Amino acid sequence: MNRHDPYFSAAPFYDLAVTPFLHRIRKAICIQLQKMQVKKVVDLGCGTGRQLELLHRQGFQACGVDFSAAMLKKAADYSSSTALFQADITRTPFLGHSFDSALLSLALHENPWTVQQAIIAEALRITRPKGALLLLDHCPASSRAGKIIHLLTHIPERLAGKNHYRNYLEFMKKGGLQGLFLSWPDLQATEIEHYYLGNLVLLKVKKL
Repeated sequence: MNRHDPYFSAAPFYDLAVTPFLHRIRKAICIQLQKMQVKKVVDLGCGTGRQLELLHRQGFQACGVDFSAAMLKKAADYSSSTALFQADITRTPFLGHSFDSALLSLALHENPWTVQQAIIAEALRITRPKGALLLLDHCPASSRAGKIIHLLTHIPERLAGKNHYRNYLEFMKKGGLQGLFLSWPDLQATEIEHYYLGNLVLLKVKKL
């Protein structure tokens, strides 16, 4: 096992476990970006590149960034024409205002709170001033049925590793994605979509 790549073992099986649950949300992300009339998009924490594949098919100029070499190898297998970068998503190699929009899809909750804030700060730095971010991540559900689904999400989060699970629990304790968003007074949510009875939330966010 490559101890420097936390997804080294999971990469071969990641799509089998995740894609069936995220496919319609990934299509919704494409629709949101089309409504925003953007061209250049960066997927921060792109993983195996399935979202990039959809973006490329829809005609977007999309590139992906991920720390995991194993995940990027899978992404390269799906689309050899998409630009991929191995980098820490708190410190990307791009100039400021390089993109019309930045996407963070389930790339926040596995990190400590301070790192989550640094990731969003970097996403804002590389997005043009009138651009927007699309953020997809976990949120606490309010309904009884939603809370049952939430219990099931603990299984893959726990299997992802001790540090991952600890950060996920802290993320949820602070209110999940919406809690993180509310900690930024100069950001405004202009669109919000709920999935899986509120357990996943897609936010379209712009800077005031």
